[in-house]
Amino acid sequence: MSDANAVQVGAMVEYCRLRLEPFLEGRLDCRGLIVGCGNGEEVVYLRQAFRSAGVVGVDLDLRFSPLARAEGCVARGDALHLPFPEMTFDFAAALHLLEHVLDPCAALGEVRRVLRPGAPFYTGVPNRTRVVGYLGSFDATLWQKVTWNLADWQARLLGRFTNEAGAHAGFTREELLTLLNERFERVEFVTEEFLRFKYGGRLPPALLDLLLSPRVLDYSAPSHYALCRRAA
Repeated sequence: MSDANAVQVGAMVEYCRLRLEPFLEGRLDCRGLIVGCGNGEEVVYLRQAFRSAGVVGVDLDLRFSPLARAEGCVARGDALHLPFPEMTFDFAAALHLLEHVLDPCAALGEVRRVLRPGAPFYTGVPNRTRVVGYLGSFDATLWQKVTWNLADWQARLLGRFTNEAGAHAGFTREELLTLLNERFERVEFVTEEFLRFKYGGRLPPALLDLLLSPRVLDYSAPSHYALCRRAA
């Protein structure tokens, strides 16, 4: 496997690793699945972090980086029809996937199917009630962030700010909770904790506390993040 120190990933993936680590302590050659893995470099990073060649990723688009291709850890795969047997994986993650699939319930059902009993699932989705999004996007330019936000607000004004209409809308906290509760147990939202991990030391503490207060968080958070488990 390649050197993990050379793999550049965003804070979103780093925090995902931190939350999954306690479930995998003492496990040798754990098996993990990243659904909707994009260019695949987050898969390489997690393989190195967990010291396991059993971590793999799938995505419908074949935009895998040379590093991920060389690692041999990514393949084309549909979230609605995952190409793996039941109870294959010790963990799964899907970061900004559910807003892109036609049937999020079916995709979550597939994730549950391939997880072993008690295995964790970590997910992140855009927050549909956000005021501004994309600010912390790892590999986006400032111009892209501005353009994407303008497109979001245009879709809102036209009444087309939905995933089904092709907008990068995402889900409200309640919508995501309902989706996860139908397939998993012990659903824990970690949005506030992740944002403190990402922005602690970068924003004044008083401002960060304000942005992450319960009455503001549903509008200030660009995305929601949650950790849950397949029932044991």
